[in-house]
Amino acid sequence: MPAWAGAQAVSGEEAAALQVLREAEQALFRPVSSAHTTAGATPRVMDRVPSALSSDAPAPTPVVARGQTDLQWLRGIALPDLPLRWDERVVRFLEYFRTDPRGRQLMSGWIQRSTRYGAMIDRELANARLPRDLRCVAMAESGFDPTVRSYAGAAGMWQFVPRTGEQYGLTRTHWVDQRNDPIRSTRAAAGYLSDLHRRLGSWELALAAYNMGYGAMARSIRKYNTNDFWALARLESGLPFETTVYVSKILACAIVMRNPERFGFAELTRDTPIEIEEVTVSGGVQLSTLARAAGMRTQDLSALNPELLRGRTPPGAEYAVRIPRDRMETFARAWARVRPRDHTFGTHVVRFGESLSDVAWAYRTTEEALRELNELADPSDVTAGLALVVPAGTPRQRSSSARREVVSVPATVIEVPGRRRVFYPVGGGESLDDVATFFDVSVDDIRRWNALDPQARLVSDMVLQLFVDPSRDVSQTVVLTPDDVRVLVVGTEEFFEYHETQAGRVRLRYIVQPGDTLGSLAERFGRRIGDLARINRFSRRSAVVPGQELVIYADPTRVPSAGLSVPTDGATPSPARANAPAGADDDDDGGDDLDDDDDGEDPSDPRALEDEDDRDPDPHPEVG
Repeated sequence: MPAWAGAQAVSGEEAAALQVLREAEQALFRPVSSAHTTAGATPRVMDRVPSALSSDAPAPTPVVARGQTDLQWLRGIALPDLPLRWDERVVRFLEYFRTDPRGRQLMSGWIQRSTRYGAMIDRELANARLPRDLRCVAMAESGFDPTVRSYAGAAGMWQFVPRTGEQYGLTRTHWVDQRNDPIRSTRAAAGYLSDLHRRLGSWELALAAYNMGYGAMARSIRKYNTNDFWALARLESGLPFETTVYVSKILACAIVMRNPERFGFAELTRDTPIEIEEVTVSGGVQLSTLARAAGMRTQDLSALNPELLRGRTPPGAEYAVRIPRDRMETFARAWARVRPRDHTFGTHVVRFGESLSDVAWAYRTTEEALRELNELADPSDVTAGLALVVPAGTPRQRSSSARREVVSVPATVIEVPGRRRVFYPVGGGESLDDVATFFDVSVDDIRRWNALDPQARLVSDMVLQLFVDPSRDVSQTVVLTPDDVRVLVVGTEEFFEYHETQAGRVRLRYIVQPGDTLGSLAERFGRRIGDLARINRFSRRSAVVPGQELVIYADPTRVPSAGLSVPTDGATPSPARANAPAGADDDDDGGDDLDDDDDGEDPSDPRALEDEDDRDPDPHPEVG
């Protein structure tokens, strides 16, 4: 079976094996207090100053304390190209890998797998002019498995956490996590290790910082005023336990890798090196399509490209995919036939404020289809900048003026000198902070421009009036310009006339005549008592008096028979549309009531719960 076949099958096993090693480390290096040390007993090696043995000098015979294991077998051993001191932790790891069945099994797997990416790792380290034995960082971190993930969020062969990975050029999106890319992550690790060594000056400190972070390492050096790793490792709270063990483990692994025969690993069958070629394909291509062209299984191709998270290349720009070298000829012939037909999908980059339903409408598909195509488990995954795979074709454009016939704005702000006025339709879910950040304005300004309560949430389909810097690029969001909309100032006659016309009603002013009651007026104009009370902001139990002016949203078919009605412009009211638009509310003032009998009163008032006949005035009216 080729080396690339089934290359990913060990990822789960490797994670379990690394956990076994962590448990072994706890047992191997369990702290022993002085209170439990027998009087006169020889101190443990880790409690003594280590010898001066290093890879920069000839190797003397390791010093062995009386009563401890005979280490003469280490005489003449080949040393790594990393500085080495015979700390007890290093020796214990060597014994664990040499004699403990669990340690031997773990190291056997690592050495066997090391040749899969060994040539690539050696090449990248050499290009960066780094010691070859830094390959053992990947061995200790992941066992050379590019798919490993830790409970702390680290991923890949070199176990980068997200922040450090991004600093060294490893992209993470919905589609790709380049921390899992063997080549890119190795190149990033070489850069990171180079920077740590340049800053700290010793490989022991650099390796420690790789494990615990540069900032924490620097703080420890300053606190104890020493830059000797081995001194810090012996001090109370000098370094984390895991870090002292980590450095020793890498040094021990480097010794084993240099001396496989001394540890009984010389006869191991090594994995065949993975030999690949990179081919550039268009964005959004399914790995199953590429695998068929190469004549291989999809899971095997996925194992060679573990950074691809969704079974396809990232939508958008072209992407380099790794193909086994021995499959390139087959792939090239098949792809020449397949590629011209590989245009069934396109790419759409989500704009700020754009919803999945907007995208579905534009590409004549459904939200469910887009979720399945892009493996979206949660609507909140759809954020600005996300590249989506969409059906091929030119998206249809929705007329912004048809989508938003009017925008209502407060009368307090109509322009801001030096700023460009735009309108942002709220999609739902975004906050004032989100909008302010994207448009580079302040939250206080947005509140002032739109008469907003700072404690309340934005509601879907609100439209925010914004004044942005003319140089601000708003092409990546859904915005409307003053030319796209009809702007109405809230509270003006034009504002009310428009909304009532849309609702199929006529807005007029009426002078109360002798004998009029709220009940008789409601019946005359085709409304309800609650409607009249709500529009004029008084209780439905209020009495009307002759000469009082009322605003009435009237049924246009009732206006000719209304008698003494007075239109808002002083002329005979013109009939509005005969039928209200679909979904219009016929029994209130144009809004969608939570309660059809809502008259603005406190629902806790027991009188509000009474079953009243809207046509009859209250026998005990309040004075309006």
